[in-house]
Amino acid sequence: MRRGRQSACGGADGRRSPPCSGRHDDGTCPCSSPSRMLREGKMLRPYLRSRRFLSLSADPSQSGVLDIARQVGDSAGIHSLRDGPWGFVCGRLAELHAAASMVLDPATLTVAFVLLSAVLGTLLLFSWVLNRKVQALAWWGSAFWFIALGIGSANLAQGQPAYAILLVANALALLCYGVLYTGCRIFNGRSAPSTATLAGVAVWVGAFPFIYSSHGYRLIVASLITFAYSALSAWELGRYAPRPLASSRVAVVLLLGLAIFNLSRGTLGIALTSVSWIDTFASRWSPSMALLLVMFGPTLAFMFLSMAKEKVEFEYKQAALVDPLTGVPNRRAFMQNASLLLGRLGNRPASCLLFDLDNFKALNDGYGHDAGDRILTIFGEVLASHLPQGTFGRLGGEEFGAILPLASREAPLLADRIRHAFSTVGANTLGGSAAVTVSVGCITATGIDAGTLLRRADAALYQAKRGGRNIVIAA
Repeated sequence: MRRGRQSACGGADGRRSPPCSGRHDDGTCPCSSPSRMLREGKMLRPYLRSRRFLSLSADPSQSGVLDIARQVGDSAGIHSLRDGPWGFVCGRLAELHAAASMVLDPATLTVAFVLLSAVLGTLLLFSWVLNRKVQALAWWGSAFWFIALGIGSANLAQGQPAYAILLVANALALLCYGVLYTGCRIFNGRSAPSTATLAGVAVWVGAFPFIYSSHGYRLIVASLITFAYSALSAWELGRYAPRPLASSRVAVVLLLGLAIFNLSRGTLGIALTSVSWIDTFASRWSPSMALLLVMFGPTLAFMFLSMAKEKVEFEYKQAALVDPLTGVPNRRAFMQNASLLLGRLGNRPASCLLFDLDNFKALNDGYGHDAGDRILTIFGEVLASHLPQGTFGRLGGEEFGAILPLASREAPLLADRIRHAFSTVGANTLGGSAAVTVSVGCITATGIDAGTLLRRADAALYQAKRGGRNIVIAA
């Protein structure tokens, strides 16, 4: 009897299973348990043979529905995988893939994409409301809303979209790319001409009466417009960024990928529609395209938010290193820059110029604080016009400093040019009623730190003050 029960548990394909260990207490055979049948592929074979799977679509015959069975194969294919060197692993993977896969429905993915784009656009707009300093967030949020409205109105219409729907829906979708490009320009602090934003829509509206009857021509025009805007957006973020941001680099890669996708869709999609994967993306809308955009949209929106966050953080850090009145580096930034410069110079000579505005307290008291602030601002502008960025700063009050890689003969000459330029500009500030001058102490040394340079320059400045002011003393 034991042998008969074992023989009854043989495989459905004629091969015998491992010997059965007997029946359970309830009379059932362990060979017929769901886990055993799943391992042997018995539960999947009827579905694989019939080539039918559960579909989310109300009409399984529509062209947009994907037949997963064509990709998985039948039970014989699964058994052939299990017979190889990786038999058990490959067989299990194929069975689990077949059991877990489901049909991609175009309408479902379209609704998901439209709702997701609207949510992402709302989040970007909300982030802009919270922080109005990054105006690009408003443009990028509007771009996501335009693509949601365009794709939604074009694909959720019953049957073939009418002339007006195709015209307006695609115009909204193309406007999305124009607004996105404008947002990239604004993010970099550049102008945003409306002609660049609306150029793609104008081309589409002008060409639409001539290409309405041809899906291929509509695809070419729309794809080339989106390719141009995507490539321009990537170029804008990569070429004209005022400062390097990690998120901007990722956004450039994403936008370049979007540009290549649209270019391929508009060219290869027309010429090679016999190739299945190209035909999928050359169609007006497909499950694969919708799935790709559902993954792409959140990634790009996250990069935009990350770019805005990095920009705000950078501006806050810069504000902590810049004197708010004059706009030049403050003492902290000056010392950091000086230490870096001296570290790079090594044993080469470095010169320190220490400036102090003459009789500033008397000018401030006699002409008011506004006049005093104006004098300080003018001197900061004079320094910026004569010295490289990052080599000077305001040390406090009416005292400014600069550390440069200059020899002992060059430093006093540069200091005297700055002194003369400031006395000329400063005299016009008060209408010539009072002299506006500066005294300068200069020191050149090798292999010492910034603090020591400043102390030696301060000693030279003290001599300039005692010597009558409005002079340069080199120690």
